[in-house]
Amino acid sequence: MLFLGKNIKLAIFDLDGTLIESTSIWTDIDRMFFAKRNMEIPPTYGTEIAHVGLNKAAKITVEKYLPNEDVESIKKEWLDMSIQAYRETIPLKENALEVLKILHDNGVIIALATANSKDIYEPCLTRLKMFEHFATIVDVNSCKEGKNSPEIYDKIATMFGVKREETVIFEDMLVPIKTAFKAGYNVVGVYDKYSTKDEKVVINNSHLYIKNYLEIINLLKLI
Repeated sequence: MLFLGKNIKLAIFDLDGTLIESTSIWTDIDRMFFAKRNMEIPPTYGTEIAHVGLNKAAKITVEKYLPNEDVESIKKEWLDMSIQAYRETIPLKENALEVLKILHDNGVIIALATANSKDIYEPCLTRLKMFEHFATIVDVNSCKEGKNSPEIYDKIATMFGVKREETVIFEDMLVPIKTAFKAGYNVVGVYDKYSTKDEKVVINNSHLYIKNYLEIINLLKLI
């Protein structure tokens, strides 16, 4: 499929803040988690754990902030706090599902690359009827590095024998966007209100920046 001036064979989507409106959930969980311990959220905490997955985030939390607590207990606490919202209430980004359908109908392989864990994303994808569109789902817990490395994208591209220049990455946050852009992937930056502080840099590291998926739909209709 011709998109962004390239023959695109594979589209890799992030989940939180890119396909679903879930970013605020994790901010609330962080706030409640530390408040329970009579602590403020550490200033750099959000950046430290944003793209590394549940396992590594819990390890960082114990090593840097809560040395007397247990990694597995923290993971369970986070899961218990988040799973109901993902299963019952978190909505899709507007027009996101239609974009998945259009890409699928045009023969583009669609994959999900998420920092979330299976226990959380599976109920959400099922409820929002997205599961059927993904040829594979890979989370960073199965990778050595988080999204500060192109490892997760390379893993998916290799799975389908697709080159970086034949792949488009949809992400909302600065770190994975810069990672993918620097690695030579085609990048679509997706607006999320919780990433606006980085918007200028995101735009500079994206081949296309969108405020709504309707922009993609209109663009694809012209091709």
